[in-house]
Amino acid sequence: MTQRDGNDPHAHFVRCPQRGRRSRSGRPFARASTFAFAACLGATLALPAAALEPTAQVVEFYNASLKHYFVTAFPEEAAMLDAGNAVKGWARTGVTFSAWLAAADDPDAVPVCRFFGKPDAGPNSHFYTADAAECAAVKANPDWVYEAVAFHIRVPQNGACPGGTEAVYRSFYPGATVSESNHRFLTDLTMHQKMAGSSTLEGVVMCAPLSTAQRQADAVRLLEQATFGPTDALVAHVLAVGTDKFLDEQLAAAGSRYSSNKYVPAGGAATYCATDPNPYCARDYYSLFQLRNDFFRNALANGDQLRQRVAFALSQILVTSGLDINVAYGMAIYQQLFLDHAFDNYETLLTRVTLSSVMGEYLNMVNNDKPVAGTNPNENYARELLQLFSIGLWEQGPDGTLLRDANGEPIPTYDQSTVEGFAHVFTGWTFPVLPGQPPRTHNFKNFLGEMVGVAGNHDTGAKSLLYGAVAPAGLTMDADLANAIRNVFFNPNVGPFIGKQLIQKLVTGDPSPQYVGRVAAVFNNNGQGVRGDMKAVVRAILADPEARGAVKLDPGYGKLREPVLFLTAAARSVNTATDGVYFGPAGAALGQNLFYPESVFNYYPPDYVLPGSTLLGPEFALANASTYINRANVANTLAFGVIAPTPTYPGATGTRPDWTALQAVAADTGALIAKVDALLLHGAMPPAMRAGLASAIDALPASDTLSRAKTAYYLVVTSSEYQVER
Repeated sequence: MTQRDGNDPHAHFVRCPQRGRRSRSGRPFARASTFAFAACLGATLALPAAALEPTAQVVEFYNASLKHYFVTAFPEEAAMLDAGNAVKGWARTGVTFSAWLAAADDPDAVPVCRFFGKPDAGPNSHFYTADAAECAAVKANPDWVYEAVAFHIRVPQNGACPGGTEAVYRSFYPGATVSESNHRFLTDLTMHQKMAGSSTLEGVVMCAPLSTAQRQADAVRLLEQATFGPTDALVAHVLAVGTDKFLDEQLAAAGSRYSSNKYVPAGGAATYCATDPNPYCARDYYSLFQLRNDFFRNALANGDQLRQRVAFALSQILVTSGLDINVAYGMAIYQQLFLDHAFDNYETLLTRVTLSSVMGEYLNMVNNDKPVAGTNPNENYARELLQLFSIGLWEQGPDGTLLRDANGEPIPTYDQSTVEGFAHVFTGWTFPVLPGQPPRTHNFKNFLGEMVGVAGNHDTGAKSLLYGAVAPAGLTMDADLANAIRNVFFNPNVGPFIGKQLIQKLVTGDPSPQYVGRVAAVFNNNGQGVRGDMKAVVRAILADPEARGAVKLDPGYGKLREPVLFLTAAARSVNTATDGVYFGPAGAALGQNLFYPESVFNYYPPDYVLPGSTLLGPEFALANASTYINRANVANTLAFGVIAPTPTYPGATGTRPDWTALQAVAADTGALIAKVDALLLHGAMPPAMRAGLASAIDALPASDTLSRAKTAYYLVVTSSEYQVER
């Protein structure tokens, strides 16, 4: 170890090669053409079974007085900095990534050159490159001292990282003087996107190998985002086929169906059920009891997990509620719409929702007639279509950030005249004809299909639409509606407004603008000139580098598991078999009464800000002392209770977790902790939690594997580490 100043942790070890050029200041920089944000997408889980495990861990340190980052893969150097005796002021940041120490550890790895910039002429900090040309150029620069081969790693090929590796991003942090400049190397892109300061992302410069545990961690995270919860079998499958193939399979999977579809007359429970042979007629047909059972059975057992997750997310954007539509068949038809069109085009989905008789009833579009004797059309659906279902209240940039006028004020996306114009478009629609009844200008309430048009009740005049567009007079009802939907669909706000909410529902509550921008760009063009392709949008959300990765270190990353997803993930992790009955009331106790949101604004708002912070945390709007206690009660019931079949529900089976997999390792405390850590926490269990869990498990006899398994499960599922999905 040679020290050039009291805070410099550089050392002479050995080795080198790679590529590059230099700036006038002597700072190395890489070619922009080699940087691709798409690098390593989907490759994280594709490592062949015979691939070598990494042999080194690169550890990042930070010096607050110098405002410099430093990495080392040498354990003795890291230990010296941890001790803080010979070299002071350096502390671990928590950032690490894998590599190989020796060239022989992986035949495809290349050496990483380590340099130190001379304090009198350079940045007084370290620089690393795996590019042979850049290494040679920096060696030739007298302002830099070549020190050693820092570690070995793979490099991008044609802008992409090979399977079984993750991208290492290089950022440059210019200081007030050259000596203050510094580079940082991160595998967590979100950390760069959210870091304060004037850093410049230079791109992907290395590809860090992933260990088996790291690949499993990302597989678990993917399944948390794309399914109703990881299972051992699905984790193994994702590890075998990789992210891309898994998404291909899920996007092609046949969709689930809702079975609760018996027609009953609206508002007639007392009369209808007086003659219906089902003794539980009111519960089964005039509440959403059966529909919720279907939902939870499908969520826990059916194979189309991604379709169901996206459908559930869309149902929370394009909201209707059982508080108003409480006939099971009607809401089943509406929720089936999302399963059927989850991967369709968003324009198609908007059209189907607009014509839905359930939505027509909920937001007053049904029997909404053209002006007569001074009575204007109802504006409810027109307003919510704009505010909630497509563009939002304020103009946004391509990355979802608010646009502002010359006075710094947000710019409204529409005004009252626009609402009135759309309200006039949506006139003349009524319920579908009830079987056995003749058509009427206002048909009887019936949800067995889409609304039908009555031309005589439609306003055929010209109408004001978005941004000065005018729907011409004389259009047919179908053409008028299609023209209005297209006017909305092509508004530039739709991609970022809808894309951000889908990211929040699937991945993280406070996505970076860059993440939103990448997803919105795919919404605008799927690569083949198609706008609104939901398959492409969903894939972009889940394959994005801010979604993928072995570990997420940005403190604002992730989201609270909303009650429904907490229930399903906790149940699926222990292969629970269910008839679905238990979960509906359980979700209500946690603050999310499935299919009964209190208003069109959903169970919680997407712009809810965590108190005392600037972070968006939508699901935290449901969190309070009562719902937190109830989460613990639910976990206790799953772990230690008995959820028996409901006697009044034909075919009831109750809810039964399967403890076989956990019991198989429960006699060994370390093995049990490792299993629940891997499946429930991506292998990120903190040391203090691990120690406390071991103490609780060891208090039980090794022979009592069932109690040990249940205890480990209960303590992890009730922990804050599990409640906040990262």
